[in-house]
Amino acid sequence: MKKGFSLTQYSLAAGAILAPVAAFSQAVYTDIDPDIILDEPGEHWGFDLDDDGLNDFNFFNTLLQSYMWPIGDASAYRIWVGAFDTMQNGIAGSQKTILGYYGTFYQYYPFALDSGITVDQYLNFENWNYQRVACQTFFVFGSSIVSWTGGNWFPNKTENFLGFRFTNEEAIQHYGWIRCSVIDSGHTLIIHDYAYESKPDTPILTGDTIGDTTTVSVNNLENLNAVVYSFNKNIYIQLKEYNDAEYFIYDISGRLVYNARIKNETTICNIELPGVYLINIKTAKGKQFSKKLVVAE
Repeated sequence: MKKGFSLTQYSLAAGAILAPVAAFSQAVYTDIDPDIILDEPGEHWGFDLDDDGLNDFNFFNTLLQSYMWPIGDASAYRIWVGAFDTMQNGIAGSQKTILGYYGTFYQYYPFALDSGITVDQYLNFENWNYQRVACQTFFVFGSSIVSWTGGNWFPNKTENFLGFRFTNEEAIQHYGWIRCSVIDSGHTLIIHDYAYESKPDTPILTGDTIGDTTTVSVNNLENLNAVVYSFNKNIYIQLKEYNDAEYFIYDISGRLVYNARIKNETTICNIELPGVYLINIKTAKGKQFSKKLVVAE
């Protein structure tokens, strides 16, 4: 694994560590070898997908130390990822609204997606430059230390995925993923590899390095003919082609919360907690269906 670069170091070394692969596939895959490691505050790294000279996505490891009256000394450790270059670029995640003394502000939290999640228009994408992957703040009260933590990747995640959307210079939109790990209780970020679907407006599965052949095609998504909806804390799945089909339900943080094989034309799954869920259905033949639902109180 490779130590994190400063911006100058990265510009000199990028050609040696990035190896895009797209000749025989629809996915444009880049294996970062050796991995990028950001384990010290002040380190950052990013990549430019459309070769326009501007990074589309950047990563940061930061530490802010200050005195907060009347609390005391504070040390804020942050792992960030941000979408840059154009307002159409985005990271899959959620937004939190904070009502403060001086007004309203927002915090953004990227999802830690599992392998095999469909990245498409049904995910929520945020364009903010500084989105909180993992964060920890220490407050010193005399001889006592209190910590506050947050982020879907805190304290540790091993080879999970960031979902992203980007638009190139021709205003063509693509979906992709970045495989990352967060270790050391949220203080170190490791970036392993990334890929995006070269076909415009076409989904890609997290971890997929092949692209839209038989696994993630718009035709397959339409041909599956599934009906999925929520009512009274239940998610209903109606599927005639249920043989060799399986459903996966993920919460807003990308965590798998329900998974089972489909045994009947109608499946009912009881959801304990209200919120936003992503339902992904897969068949043995590679057909897929994805839908985002809100389960009410």
